[in-house]
Amino acid sequence: MNGLIQEAGRGAIITGIRAGKTNREIAEFNNLSISTVKEVSKLYHDFIEEGGQDEDFDVKRKSHRRRSDAHSPEITAQVQELINEDPGRSMRKIAADLGVSDFLIRKIVKEDIRYRSYCLRRGQFMSETTKKVRYEKAKALLNRLKHPPAEDILIFFSDEKNFNQDQKVNSRNNRWLCEDPSEVPIVMKTKFPATVMTMGVISNEGDVMPPHFFEAGLKVNTDVYLDLLSNVVKPWMDQVAAGRHYIWQQDGAPAHNSNRTQQWCRDNLPFFWEKEVWPPSSPDCNPLDYFVWGVAERDVNRTSHNTKQALKDRIVEVFNNIPKEDVVRACTRFRSRLEKVVAANGDFFE
Repeated sequence: MNGLIQEAGRGAIITGIRAGKTNREIAEFNNLSISTVKEVSKLYHDFIEEGGQDEDFDVKRKSHRRRSDAHSPEITAQVQELINEDPGRSMRKIAADLGVSDFLIRKIVKEDIRYRSYCLRRGQFMSETTKKVRYEKAKALLNRLKHPPAEDILIFFSDEKNFNQDQKVNSRNNRWLCEDPSEVPIVMKTKFPATVMTMGVISNEGDVMPPHFFEAGLKVNTDVYLDLLSNVVKPWMDQVAAGRHYIWQQDGAPAHNSNRTQQWCRDNLPFFWEKEVWPPSSPDCNPLDYFVWGVAERDVNRTSHNTKQALKDRIVEVFNNIPKEDVVRACTRFRSRLEKVVAANGDFFE
């Protein structure tokens, strides 16, 4: 398409915008692609929002960068002041407070102040007492790592997680590229999705135990947990270790910390980290929490599952396909994460 035709097309688009037509109506009426219409429409509206006058918009130009008179050091300082007062204030609210366009505020924030808009972070509440205990236990565990009980020793990490049958969607990150909003698929949710409680175990050399599924509604008390350790977990660890010494890690769940469980570990495992050593409220230190579960859930819940068995089958498939080198890489971050806990005086570091 030559320059004259392009100019005529842009002129037709602007005429349609001024007449109040939608992008799709303009595209269909002028036999133009919707992407071309959207591009010219954005140029036009950006020009107007930056303070340009309608009659000054030149259809011959492919770009319009007009700096509004309002975009001055004074208004930039006002925007910075409002952000300092309340960093949670939306850019739309700032624009309304200052009587300028949303576009101008976004431009000032991005280009002049050089801020970005981030989502609020979520974290588990932790009291000062818990922080202190977490700090002390992280130091003790670091000392254990520096002085292992044997050479060439394996570490087995463990954790439990609930998976559900519904497709998981992140409203901010999961996008769909299409021409019309009606083409975006709808992700259906079940009213009472089936869930599967799963036990995972990995080694610092990349071994992944086949996931163990607890019976529906089963309360994981000391008896249930010891039965699992005796008949599933320990036989698998012994097979993987093949005569080598290993350390068993478990978090601070009641069934893990009970006197019977602690004594069983002393009697039946080469080494384990007692309840006096593992830091409380520390999913950020467990490779299953900060790596495996996220990877597994991303792939397991990429689609929904019609039955609980289909969900289980998919979990098994995903576990079988987790790259060994990725598990090793995640486990190598374990020590540095403990160091970050100590550096943060027991507080969360991410």
